Amino acid sequence: MKKLLWLVPFILLLCACNDESEENYTQMLGAFERNDSELNTLLDDAIKNIDGAANRDEALKNINDKIIPKVEDFRQTLNNYTITSETHVEVRDAMINYLNEFETLMEMYSKFNTDFYLVNPLSDESINEELNGLLDEIKNQEEKMSAAKDEVETLIGENSEE
Repeated sequence: MKKLLWLVPFILLLCACNDESEENYTQMLGAFERNDSELNTLLDDAIKNIDGAANRDEALKNINDKIIPKVEDFRQTLNNYTITSETHVEVRDAMINYLNEFETLMEMYSKFNTDFYLVNPLSDESINEELNGLLDEIKNQEEKMSAAKDEVETLIGENSEE
């Protein structure tokens, strides 16, 4: 019996670590929801400004100076949570993948709206081909980002069922 007594502190420590990981996971989910909502609001505002043409420069500034740095801060926030469960780590990795796809899309939006803020008065076909190619790349990236977000939501749902 005395031989087993040394295991009690180890088991208590393991339980405490597991509880801390669960609490950190719950906090990480809350942080993800808040930050994702804020990012999407900023993106919606930027898109409205780009569509309005008059605020295009402000929209590009918001993308480059607010949204993209916020994605990096968001990524760092997720990495700051200490989680030990494999399923929790899998969720965090999916969240980070989503943020990577989001950031890539923002960089593409920025580049596209910087490069093609012009008029094609001579109907130069090479410009139309390049424009269409970039629009196709952006559409593909939007689909990747959406799939990454769906993966996060699926993993969160599966993890909450456990």
